Amino acid sequence: MGHHQHHSNQPEWKKAFVASSLQHLQQQLNSTEMETVSRKKPAELIFVFSGNGLHFKGICRILLKSEPVFRDKCIEIKQLFQQLSPTGILNLTESEHNDLPRPEVAQPLLFTLQVALVTLLQHWGVKPIGAVGYSVGEVAAAHCAGLISLEDAVKVIYHRSRLQAKVTGGRMLVVDNIPVAEVSAALGAYSGKVCVAAFNSPLSCTLSGDEASIHAIHKDLAEHFSKRNIFLHTLDGPAAYHSHMIEPVLTELSESLSELKKRKPEIELISTATGKAISDGDFVTGTYWARQVRDPVSFAGAIMTSVKGKDNIAFVEIGPQRALQRYIHVQLQVWENVVLEFRYYR
Repeated sequence: MGHHQHHSNQPEWKKAFVASSLQHLQQQLNSTEMETVSRKKPAELIFVFSGNGLHFKGICRILLKSEPVFRDKCIEIKQLFQQLSPTGILNLTESEHNDLPRPEVAQPLLFTLQVALVTLLQHWGVKPIGAVGYSVGEVAAAHCAGLISLEDAVKVIYHRSRLQAKVTGGRMLVVDNIPVAEVSAALGAYSGKVCVAAFNSPLSCTLSGDEASIHAIHKDLAEHFSKRNIFLHTLDGPAAYHSHMIEPVLTELSESLSELKKRKPEIELISTATGKAISDGDFVTGTYWARQVRDPVSFAGAIMTSVKGKDNIAFVEIGPQRALQRYIHVQLQVWENVVLEFRYYR
């Protein structure tokens, strides 16, 4: 969880916790008073929902056994998936399964975890003022913001993951520590083969394309920026998401999600398809979700939008592990303002 004091170089208050579980963190929060130097108002929370490529490793065992609220929500979601598919989804306690990289397994599992975690946090009285979702994390974000029902959110995840599973081949490459503008300039020789799939921060992006081209540009970037501490990491995924390689399934995805019902959002919801606050049609049309899986993830822009006009914000990452915290810190340039850290153990 990262803390951001907008328009200020120094935090007005800061306190760090290291927790072995959500229960442990709750105990610490309940027994601690936040003291401020010049501000009595506590930080407002923005929930950030992580995307694909994370490892679960049975991460929910303790919560399933010890937290009835968490367990009941998981059961409710599982039953909704079973109405769409007789195979349902994996039991969260079996998440060491070898099929986890497959989207039709990983995406429903991640969605279930995220919604159940938010349900538990809200049960404890931890409520956000805004939500941002990274790629597939947008589905849980849209539901938790109140814009779409749980039934519709499950429908989106089911069809999104089912159709993405039909797309195979290609790779994705995270490029870090180099300005995104410079990386984009190096893509000229790979036009039509490699594109920017995600704008993570001013110093990080994710590239997506066919496997041979990703391998080649990995080598080119490593050589070109060899003296500038570039970081390159090929993601462990089955396909090149947010690229031209996903286009064969877009029409069917749009048609499958043509009957979603829009509800009034309860909190601010920022789209990472646009990097802006939601507008008419966002999250509630098949056209939006087709665009959302094809276009790049505008995470950096969404984070900037989320703090606009606010001066005391804390980010809570909702997912099985930390994946987006560094991007937020770089985007807002507030490395020193980390106040909380979630650690999940089996």
